[in-house]
Amino acid sequence: MKRYGYHRTSTREQHLDRGIKVITAYCEQNNLGLEKIFTDQQTGKNFNRPRYQVLKEDVLRAGDELIITDVDRLGRNKQETLKELQYYRDKCRTK
Repeated sequence: MKRYGYHRTSTREQHLDRGIKVITAYCEQNNLGLEKIFTDQQTGKNFNRPRYQVLKEDVLRAGDELIITDVDRLGRNKQETLKELQYYRDKCRTK
């Protein structure tokens, strides 16, 4: 099992480093190994973000954990975000 972080901001005025620090601190405080943090600086309206797609399609495997700071950092559309969360429940569940 591996752990990966993901953080997204919508604009350049928002800082990716805040989310990176939160994810890193969480893992350190809980003695959790963290492989890598993926970031995008794009809208959360949809999931067509380059680093997110790499993480989702090429990196995460069954049993891996995805750490995010807030659900809205994953996506803004509630219905689409729920579909993404269901995808992870199905794909990353240890069999």
